[in-house]
Amino acid sequence: MNENIEINPFKRKFFFKIFLFILVFFSISFYLYISYIEPKLLLVNEKAVVIDSLPEEFNGFKIVHFSDIYYGSSINDVELKSIVKKINELKPDVIVFTGDLFNSSINLKEDSFENIKNILQELSATFNKYAVVGNSDYTNKEKYLEIMNNVGFKILDNENDLLYYKGNNPIQFIGTSSLLEGENDINKALGEDKNDYFRIWLNHEPIILDNLIDKEIRPNILLTGHTLGELVDLPFKGYLLKQDGIANYTEDFYHKKKINMYVSNGLGTYKYDIRFMNMPSINFYRLYNK
Repeated sequence: MNENIEINPFKRKFFFKIFLFILVFFSISFYLYISYIEPKLLLVNEKAVVIDSLPEEFNGFKIVHFSDIYYGSSINDVELKSIVKKINELKPDVIVFTGDLFNSSINLKEDSFENIKNILQELSATFNKYAVVGNSDYTNKEKYLEIMNNVGFKILDNENDLLYYKGNNPIQFIGTSSLLEGENDINKALGEDKNDYFRIWLNHEPIILDNLIDKEIRPNILLTGHTLGELVDLPFKGYLLKQDGIANYTEDFYHKKKINMYVSNGLGTYKYDIRFMNMPSINFYRLYNK
């Protein structure tokens, strides 16, 4: 004989409270993690870059690439000092910054500019430090240029620079300015020197790749940022918070027509001060020719 089994109302209420408690607990924990824990972490992505045409003198050359600080959002003085300390521990030959030191939605006071300058002053490279201007830096471009020049960065604002190392065969660093701001000038950046250098190109937005792949003169390595790794990377869903100027470039590496493009996932946050499965990171490249 079938009998209807009723769950004690007290037990039903008890289990509901347990479920609700677990749901609230995990919701709060998840929010705290994506807002206050992961955005404060720091990952070093070390990559071996092997390209046959690299001059022998540069075999083993070390480059640190960082991008998208957005000072005043998830990164302030404490976090910036930690980033500088980590970069210096890697003992890079060259440091490159691919833009967006500032957050265009945050109005910084003069003491903040001074703090940024004092902290970045501690960055140390064996040879040079290079930077380009990101789209968010245009809200205060004069202050950006002042800070970066004062701390020893050479700003490649649609220009290039030759770097010599252990011989007379240099590599060429090229920098172009923001595409989103309409300041990008590839021909000006290349200049009149058409020698067949090994070229490392810096630009803030990864969509610059579309403008370079059909050029007669192309870089061997292209370093960009801007994407922030789209901040949130959900399993089976992919990246969520996509910025302008990314197009389909949502990964951290692309190879097209002999151009190796490495995209930094950046350090700070923009619009939403959250990160999930996408730790703030710096890229550390070791160059080899075999």
